Amino acid sequence: MATPLGWSQGGSGSVCLAFDQLRDVIESQEELIHQLRNVMVLQDENFVSKEEFHEIEKKLVEEKAAHAKTKALLAKEEEKLQFALGEVEVLSKQLEKEKMAFEKALSSVKSRVLQESSKKDQLITKCNGRREARATPQVNIHGLFTNSPMTVPKAGLYPNFCPRLRIQASPGGSHLRKCLQGPGRSRK
Repeated sequence: MATPLGWSQGGSGSVCLAFDQLRDVIESQEELIHQLRNVMVLQDENFVSKEEFHEIEKKLVEEKAAHAKTKALLAKEEEKLQFALGEVEVLSKQLEKEKMAFEKALSSVKSRVLQESSKKDQLITKCNGRREARATPQVNIHGLFTNSPMTVPKAGLYPNFCPRLRIQASPGGSHLRKCLQGPGRSRK
């Protein structure tokens, strides 16, 4: 290193010592300046300006307010949802009860229909039996039906029958009518 102006090179040891110390101080300061520059570069990379900070802080406050508003809205909607779910549960139970009642009523109606159908079949069988029972004796009364080969006189009386039995002919078929003919009583 060069000797500064105004200093002599062969001078006292205290000047050299002071010079060496001054050189050490300058080197350490340069080292410190270099470290501070590195720190500033890191700070520039990692930190934001005050304006940016305030802008970001403002956005954060707005976002927190929006979050609180959304949270309150969510709580209301959740309450509505719970209420609706409760209603759905109540309606489901009511629907199940009504379904069971309907199935019971339907079963009862089906049972009644079967009973009525059975009764109807029994009545038809009974009526058919009675018709057959009535038809057999009528066939024996010398052809009283419209498809009978015997002719029916206009007066409706058959000459070979008992005078107390009177038969009346009609266009839809023959009908029997018993008349009691006694002295002074006669039916037409």
